[in-house]
Amino acid sequence: MSPPASDQYENKHEDEDDYYPCSVLPRRCSLIADLWEVTRLPCYWGGINKYQADILLLGHSDGTFLLRNSSQEGCAFAVTFRRRGRTRHARVQYREKYFSFPWGSFHSPTIANLLKQYNDPKTCTFFEPLLAKPLKRTSALSLQELCRATINAAIPYNTISQLPLPKAMKEYLLDYHYKEILPGSEEDSL
Repeated sequence: MSPPASDQYENKHEDEDDYYPCSVLPRRCSLIADLWEVTRLPCYWGGINKYQADILLLGHSDGTFLLRNSSQEGCAFAVTFRRRGRTRHARVQYREKYFSFPWGSFHSPTIANLLKQYNDPKTCTFFEPLLAKPLKRTSALSLQELCRATINAAIPYNTISQLPLPKAMKEYLLDYHYKEILPGSEEDSL
């Protein structure tokens, strides 16, 4: 099931590949690719922090992992996983329409494919995450997170301020770690 399309914005940008939604904003950014699909992954835990993820994975075997929101600016997602008897964390980067880990050479257009790439202990090197056993979410995502994913999939970023939503929801949608820093932006030169 895909999110509902917004008739108001549907015909504004016929070729999304040529559309850069934030070129008029102080920070160049785009909404998070693949967010709607990520919310459907059973191993996605949403807005938990790394300490909560540590507790969830405590006592689990190597290869057990979960996907969560990252608190790091510029990264939307992080993977928390068990490897060599310890719980570890890895940021998921998104650059030029591909997801990857900071040290890896593998790039994927979807989070699901990125996670699958690291699920075989025979092919994972010593320093890579082993993502063999997803820890399934035990509760539903919040309505706020599901709304963000739906809006993210339906409209361009620079139209969020025009939505008839409460100020707090607009701020949540505009939250920095849900944007990608595009090459050539001010942040790249700092």
